[in-house]
Amino acid sequence: MKHFLHITTLENEPDIEISSEEFTDLENAHRILSNAKDIEVIYDILIANYLDFEKQILHNAATFMIRNITDYQSIFEIQQSLNIRLVNLLTAARLYIDQLSQNVKNCFSKVPSISDEVDKFFAAEYDNNKDYRFMEALRNYVQHRGIPVHMTQHGIRWTSLEDDGFLEYNLELSSSLADLKGDKKFKKRVLYEIDEKVDLKAVTRSYLESISNVHELARSLIANQVSDARQLIEDAHLRFPAKYGKNLSSLCVLTQSDEEKIKPLPLLLDWDNIRLELQKRNKKLTNLKKRYVTGSLKVLKK
Repeated sequence: MKHFLHITTLENEPDIEISSEEFTDLENAHRILSNAKDIEVIYDILIANYLDFEKQILHNAATFMIRNITDYQSIFEIQQSLNIRLVNLLTAARLYIDQLSQNVKNCFSKVPSISDEVDKFFAAEYDNNKDYRFMEALRNYVQHRGIPVHMTQHGIRWTSLEDDGFLEYNLELSSSLADLKGDKKFKKRVLYEIDEKVDLKAVTRSYLESISNVHELARSLIANQVSDARQLIEDAHLRFPAKYGKNLSSLCVLTQSDEEKIKPLPLLLDWDNIRLELQKRNKKLTNLKKRYVTGSLKVLKK
């Protein structure tokens, strides 16, 4: 069995033979970068669903401001739109939580217990944040027995009674303790911790902040493995003449036996660049529960 560095778009260019050890190292590097990218992809899916949830709240508040909705069908449509977004968000969170440990484990060749570290990260958030505990219990409730948004309420208030005041519109959404108590399988510890109405905007933001904490720890956990893996593939690119450039988009490892050529293993840095862009786009979420978006106007001083 022989292994070669090969450029698929340059068939006439001589291949570079590599040892079995080098092949194994490159194979591991490919696996590590693939799993590191998957971690960022599933996190991006979670963040995208969270943004959809927040945007729907603002959309519904703006719709009420313009159309002053009062009929039951329209109120149902508003509540249903929020249920859809929150169910999607909870599903994306479950996807992220279920896959993260395995993806992290796949970044290490001989440390099978590393996934336990990720489990500890999640356990710490569960123990330290009652909002995280509630959202996990709510996700289980949604998966098996009910919907998350039990009540919505549009709010209107004057920001000031003076001439420079504005009429502010907002939308509150909540889960009802009474409804959740009707589910005998809902965790009793969580029920004891919550109010009669659970502010779903606040607990969702707190929940996302906890998951973001875990994600940042997971990034740190695999950082050295990912950096070494990328460096190994970059070095493989540099083994070809400089005239082809450092980033050879069609570089692969070709394995050949006496009978046949085995499917090539791609060594693409373009895909790993996507991982780096996702990291830039999705920074750690800090103090998310203390933030909100407003469309309020600024009073210009005369």
